[in-house]
Amino acid sequence: MPSVLTLLCLLFSITLHAADTPPLQIANLGDFPLENGEVIQDATIAYRTAGTLNADRTNAILFPTWFTGSTEDLFSSDAVGAVDTSRFFLIAVDALANGVSISPSTSAHQAQQEFPHVSIGDMVHSQHQLLTEVLGITHLHAVMGISMGGMQTYEWVTTYPDFMERAVPIVGSPRLASYDLLLWTAELTALEQALDCDCNEATARELAGMISYLALYSPDFHARQDPHDQGATLIADGRAGGMTLAIHDRVAQLHAMIGHDVSTSFNNDWALTAGAVTAEMLVVVGAQDHMVTPGPALEFANLTNSQTLVFNNGCGHQAFRCEQDRAFDEIRAFLNAP
Repeated sequence: MPSVLTLLCLLFSITLHAADTPPLQIANLGDFPLENGEVIQDATIAYRTAGTLNADRTNAILFPTWFTGSTEDLFSSDAVGAVDTSRFFLIAVDALANGVSISPSTSAHQAQQEFPHVSIGDMVHSQHQLLTEVLGITHLHAVMGISMGGMQTYEWVTTYPDFMERAVPIVGSPRLASYDLLLWTAELTALEQALDCDCNEATARELAGMISYLALYSPDFHARQDPHDQGATLIADGRAGGMTLAIHDRVAQLHAMIGHDVSTSFNNDWALTAGAVTAEMLVVVGAQDHMVTPGPALEFANLTNSQTLVFNNGCGHQAFRCEQDRAFDEIRAFLNAP
């Protein structure tokens, strides 16, 4: 029986077309002010592009990365495969603190614990600066992203509501539900305790990976795929997953997700927040998602009269991956609609 990690890789490889990985580009943002009043010194943001920007510079689609992910992951997994690059100019961007854009592990001036706390909003503001000041793009056809990329998508439609025509948050959330907060706080606590006591970092990262992996798929999925090895494969895959990002980078992105709530700028008024959205949205969720539970996304979709695409296949946070052909068809149709 193949491991869950192997199955995930197989799912990532089932595509309608192969996505080559474009070269990495780095833009300098200078000293970048954060929402909390701190400043990232000599900030950089990394990105990759595919397709051709049209003459009026309006066919761009922005695709930020998920938690611990990189733009290389977006292309190698073909997560960006729903975007028709013969029609659209795809801009995949590495979110702050992912180890590629400016991060605790890469900063020359504010390394590791000296790196300021960043928010989902800061990630979006850095992307806005990239678009407007570096690429000369003042309007997007769409913003879309998966998981933490979906959180950034919600931030985009509420912070810069007139900047895009469409938005596709995929298994993301406009604000975390209590279950999500418990999950991410447990992972963060495991890492921060190791840092506070200068304990075994590798063990802490493995523990954080196992906590995260608990919620990646549903219990029923694991029971079907790996019923007889008493969890050995799942534990091994979880431990390996915790080693994919430097510990301070992982902590920084966890802080950003835990603090994420798009209603904060609207006096925590949910209806007022939804009223600010002008983009058409296709909200994609997994009904049995235990990592980013679908309740807040579906509630926000209702308040904004958005389209929804709900997968109830038992695959949890990877629900759209288990039906990738259907997901890509629906998303392409939404993006291509007049």
